Amino acid sequence: MAKARIAPGSPRAPRPALSGAGSGGSGRGGPLGYLRGVWEELKKVVWPGRDELARMTGIVIATVILFAVLVGSADYLLSLGVQRAITQQAAAATATAAPTTAPIPTAVPTAVPTAAPTVSP
Repeated sequence: MAKARIAPGSPRAPRPALSGAGSGGSGRGGPLGYLRGVWEELKKVVWPGRDELARMTGIVIATVILFAVLVGSADYLLSLGVQRAITQQAAAATATAAPTTAPIPTAVPTAVPTAAPTVSP
């Protein structure tokens, strides 16, 4: 892939090098430095107030209930259709099947040996 070239004298300044680059991926000094960075970023988060949190939670619960009803309804209607199709297919197969008059054997005869073989020493 070709690199984009910037014309000399362009207004864009070069990007600064990242700190910790080339140190084997340890970044800010291992796991403790990572956790410090996470804590600093969490301090910058603007957390929602109690009213906004309750309103958003209500929206999420209502959406989940709505989609559960939609998916449940679709599942129920499709299962009724499949059940009706299977029932009609079984009824049609039973009505068109010719009755069999030949008896079905219940046991298979086995051959009984007449004498046991003898082994001489």
